[in-house]
Amino acid sequence: MSRDLPDGYEPGSPSLVRHGSHWRLHTPVEKTFTSPGKVAVQLAHAQTRICAIDLNLDHHLAVCTIQTADGSTVATTFLSGGKRVNGRRKWLLGRIARNRRKTGILAENEPDNVALWEKIRHVDEQVAHLISARIVHFARQHQASVLVFEHLGNLKPQKGRYSRRGNSKRAFWMKGRIFTNAKYKAWNEGMITSRVNPRNTSRECARCHGLIVRYHAKQGPEPAGYTPGAPLAWCPACGMKGHADRNASVVIGQRLRTRVHHQEKPRAPLLGTGERDEKSSGVVRSQDANSKGGPSRRRARRHGTGKGHGTAHEDHARMVAPSAIPRPLPLFSES
Repeated sequence: MSRDLPDGYEPGSPSLVRHGSHWRLHTPVEKTFTSPGKVAVQLAHAQTRICAIDLNLDHHLAVCTIQTADGSTVATTFLSGGKRVNGRRKWLLGRIARNRRKTGILAENEPDNVALWEKIRHVDEQVAHLISARIVHFARQHQASVLVFEHLGNLKPQKGRYSRRGNSKRAFWMKGRIFTNAKYKAWNEGMITSRVNPRNTSRECARCHGLIVRYHAKQGPEPAGYTPGAPLAWCPACGMKGHADRNASVVIGQRLRTRVHHQEKPRAPLLGTGERDEKSSGVVRSQDANSKGGPSRRRARRHGTGKGHGTAHEDHARMVAPSAIPRPLPLFSES
């Protein structure tokens, strides 16, 4: 190889990888390390730190907070560049839309605007690698061992023109690429990755878990207002004020700890109507058999067996109606 490998790394088996119309020879570099423990095992230690990431589509592509096992926030970073990426992608998609209007109907499976689509893919790939690398670097800098993301799988693009709708779709795809790249990069650094439920992470207050109000600086907070994508947050219940994306990042870390602590709770014993006398017998005794008195008439009547046809109670039987069964005649007279 043309350069020396760092200590502890060894070259792996090379492989051919096709990239577009070109073939490339990839030689992996391998390192042996001890596998980190699961999330529940790591959060059992007080010195464990997690890095909670809130991915966005606006100016800040990612907001990361370092949190301890007891819930304290140690550090926060804002990774910007979203407006520049969205503007570049929207401009390229607009050129593709104008070219398609000039071209008209294309044949089936015929590619169009290949160079422009390649530029869009290259921009998204580059930004996904840069943001994921900065996330892992920030987590390693503050000794975090767990990365926490939202489980975003059902995002739908906004309605509008082709460039606006396509821009949202590509932005959602880039968010998925950021998670995928951060996952394998974190594993190479000895960190694991987890995801939590994204429901209302941007609407929940990290302090009192009430509903927050999102607003712009020039707009001012309103008691019942919520502007999606606004940078500032205010909670009417507890009076918390701060950055909305940072608040969402703290909520993501809280949900991971809540999920782990909820799984550690012991199961409640099952309530049954009977008890087993011995493990080897397999015989179940009912409550009536365990009680000192006889069977309950009220319970039997509720189940349809109280004073029914031919049911005996207290050593005597009573027929409610005469029997409809015909009585056979004797064949011989008795003398």
